[in-house]
Amino acid sequence: MRPRSRFRRVLAVLLALALTWLAACFLLVVTPSVDRPARSDAILVLGSPTADGRLDEALRLAAAGYAGTVVISIGWERGRQRVAACADDDPRYRVICFLPDPPTTRGEAQELGRLARQRQWDSVLVVTSTYHVSRARLIVDRCMPGTVRMVAAPGKPSLVGWAYQFLYQTGGFAKAFVHRSC
Repeated sequence: MRPRSRFRRVLAVLLALALTWLAACFLLVVTPSVDRPARSDAILVLGSPTADGRLDEALRLAAAGYAGTVVISIGWERGRQRVAACADDDPRYRVICFLPDPPTTRGEAQELGRLARQRQWDSVLVVTSTYHVSRARLIVDRCMPGTVRMVAAPGKPSLVGWAYQFLYQTGGFAKAFVHRSC
């Protein structure tokens, strides 16, 4: 095989791989499968709670009666003071704020699983950003003993934000496939 022909084949394979990756990212990151909210035992807000309106969406769902408990992953110790909902005494729902250990989606899912077993929850709504829905579902399903419904917060990243998320979520999926347990 001539060097020029070999180069074209390698280039064609690389182009096919890049297009496949872009298509997968589009399906999993830009247009993930989200669920309609349904009455659940709790609503989990994945950190950072203020990103893309995650916390606002969760509190809206709680106020509408979708769950009596809102669980908020803070992600950092001083975050508890910055998230007013952690001190909120809204009579319509209870708020639980926690610091995940490790401070990752997996740590958040582990804490949710612990709370679900402790409080005998059978179902949970998980609120996160659109770009995080597919990967979060994969991880939370491993730890939550009951039904998990994923709800996307309304935020929309910029074009640069989407590019970053394509790369970040790809790395996150790779890590999730390596760490297969809860």
